Amino acid sequence: MEASDGTTPLPVNHKFSTNDVILITLQPGGSGDFFGTASLPNHKDATSVEARVLNTGPTYIDVAMLGGAFESAFGPAPNNSSPSGRGDPRIRLRADRFFSNVPYLRMVSALGKLTSLPDRPVASTKPRIGEEDKANPKEREANHGPKIQLDPVIRDAIISTYGLSDDDIWRQSNNCDVHDIAKRISSAPFPKSVFLANQVLGFIQSNPGNLFRTFNGPQLKAIGAALTRKMTMIHGPPGTGKTSVAGAIAFGFVHQCRNLSPEMKVLACAFSNVGADNLAEEIKSLGLKVIRVGKASGVSEALWDITLDAAIDRDPEARKALQDAATATANLRMAQQHKSSAGRGNSASANNYKRDTATTAVKAAIEACRVAATRALREADVIVSTSIGAADARLLAACGIKTEEELEEAISLGSPASKKTEALRNVLAPDGLPALTLPFTIVDEACQSVEPGNLIPITASDSCRALVLLGDPCQLPPTVKTDTSGTGSSPLSQSLMTRLAYALPQPVIMSGQSDSTIKDETFLNAKPTRQAVSLVNYMSKITAAENNQIEVSSSYRKKFSGSLLLSLQYRMHPSISAFPSAVFYDGMLSTPSFLSSMRTFPRGLAKMFPCEDGSLGVRFVDVGGRSNERRGQSEARALTESRALSNSGEGVSSYSNEAEAKEIIEMLKTLFRQSTAATVPNSIGIVTPYSAQVALILSKLAADKELAELRRFLPNTSIEVKSVDAYQGRERDIIIVSCVRSNRNGRIGFLTDWRRMNVALTRAKTGLIIVGDRSTLNACGDKHWGALVKWCDGVGCVFPSSVKPQD
Repeated sequence: MEASDGTTPLPVNHKFSTNDVILITLQPGGSGDFFGTASLPNHKDATSVEARVLNTGPTYIDVAMLGGAFESAFGPAPNNSSPSGRGDPRIRLRADRFFSNVPYLRMVSALGKLTSLPDRPVASTKPRIGEEDKANPKEREANHGPKIQLDPVIRDAIISTYGLSDDDIWRQSNNCDVHDIAKRISSAPFPKSVFLANQVLGFIQSNPGNLFRTFNGPQLKAIGAALTRKMTMIHGPPGTGKTSVAGAIAFGFVHQCRNLSPEMKVLACAFSNVGADNLAEEIKSLGLKVIRVGKASGVSEALWDITLDAAIDRDPEARKALQDAATATANLRMAQQHKSSAGRGNSASANNYKRDTATTAVKAAIEACRVAATRALREADVIVSTSIGAADARLLAACGIKTEEELEEAISLGSPASKKTEALRNVLAPDGLPALTLPFTIVDEACQSVEPGNLIPITASDSCRALVLLGDPCQLPPTVKTDTSGTGSSPLSQSLMTRLAYALPQPVIMSGQSDSTIKDETFLNAKPTRQAVSLVNYMSKITAAENNQIEVSSSYRKKFSGSLLLSLQYRMHPSISAFPSAVFYDGMLSTPSFLSSMRTFPRGLAKMFPCEDGSLGVRFVDVGGRSNERRGQSEARALTESRALSNSGEGVSSYSNEAEAKEIIEMLKTLFRQSTAATVPNSIGIVTPYSAQVALILSKLAADKELAELRRFLPNTSIEVKSVDAYQGRERDIIIVSCVRSNRNGRIGFLTDWRRMNVALTRAKTGLIIVGDRSTLNACGDKHWGALVKWCDGVGCVFPSSVKPQD
């Protein structure tokens, strides 16, 4: 059915959402052939191009793809403005959601590289970087051989600790000596590393021009350790300045690169595109030159100028080669479409010529782009990508690494198969200069990625000599769809950092300055907090006894001793951080005292929920009911839920809670009525574990006219509604947590994941409001939720719902 403007609306149940990877396929047979075998993307003769969804609307889907890819595959587009002219407006294309196998293949390759037998050492009289820092630069340039390879100590630490049981870790093990591994990874990656690190630490502490944030004692110790060890794990709880620490480490690694070799670069990765963008912005703010590697559609628009694609686009030779390739392939496509109009012999001859021309032009464009990319990477100090993106073909080419296709081609052209290992690394980069190496690797968000994903930046360039993993094992683990229980029972649910931090003993690091920060531990040491910890420990013993198990300590000191803890948080008011610190971080997460006066509870909320202790920043609103939850897709969800939520995998199993949604809307209206532009919070986040509840709250926000009118007078206050998983890494002035579950059986589903609970409770800066059914949470038998309810009772912050049941 067409709209009045001639456009056709998209199906209401389409599954396309922002950032989806899709496959666009030419439909030569027209719409009637849409489901024909020849029109399917997996047909051997199908013409398809990978793209990414930018946005969707009622009648359109905006997509992005590599420059020239559309014209190369399908010919000019109908709105084409390049010299090749406009294409056929009748062209029909099919779009399918597509799950690229590139991440899988890269993870398999990383596993293969890590577990393959190392090459037999070859005696050489020529010095190698890392063994002799005084190597003659001219001799290095003439040698062009492999300079640096993956440090075997890093390989041993990863492989030999895999599969250790709890007993193996805490007693002498026949499988491996974890203390010997810990000693070996504590050695310096290069002979000059300690000397150069001390120079950087002195510079950071002098902080000329306020280039750096002021670092506390634990942060300085972590930076110093990372710059002087072969492997360092840094545990960064919420608000502890993990990204700032990562930026300072990158700064120190760049200093080592500049003093060791011009071919050395720093590789900084994160699990997500957002995390990689944050890293790039932090490192760029320190005056370092950053190149962001990755698909343009996945990179923040503000960072386009520093992307590798932008650098290639600025290169005149690469731009011309791409245009030539697009024109040649477009001509070939048009010739194939009109081959029936000429004589058979002449048409075949012309097509062969155009095919050869197009093939030559495409190969020339690929080579020109690689040269341009290598030039840009050579000028950079730090290369930033996602963990999967660390195996980008252009980056590997600059490092002299051949792809499997190039390797097979080299062998087919006469290179003996027995020399496959040597052929895997070129003597030169595409620009004709010595290949780059990536001896310093930083991996942020290391606990969010499956272990094979973490291995990609470590193994891709075969040159890692110093590895830094940053993350928080106490927040959300990697998402593994086959782990339907949500308990982390799948082997892939445990990240590399979590496993190593558990397996290795506490690192011994060089002494640093003691921390002089004055801390506010009033709420942390209060009686309700101590009682909450006691309850968690008691319930752990009861559970272990009921299951005939030996109780395993869940304390931070034992579970993650192999990492360095950033123990001072700057996000939350001390009262907000007290419970998470005591229960999830063994009381080791402290708050500077100045945050007590900076993070005051908003006046409007304090009027709504007055506490005896006016400094308390937490409230629990008891909606009650014991039967408010609803399972399945509500009408509101079907009408208003974003496409991203419908792809969450929950389907009809998602839960919603109408009473909690109404309570939140009334709370927001009351807050806005009692606030002015000077007193209203700048940002409000509504967090809930279930996508159906996200959709329900969004629909009520959109439908409430009174709330919309109140917000019109307070335009600077943002309201964001997202799932707990989507809020990891985010923060807001006010966080409202909708718990959703409300039943007489005490079932709370995957709320029992303590890491998800930790994320929900640690996003707020000035005020945390928990909206839930107190009776259900108290009766669920979960030790953490039971302890939280007891803590709220103890501090006196529980309030009844303001919404009447008949409402």
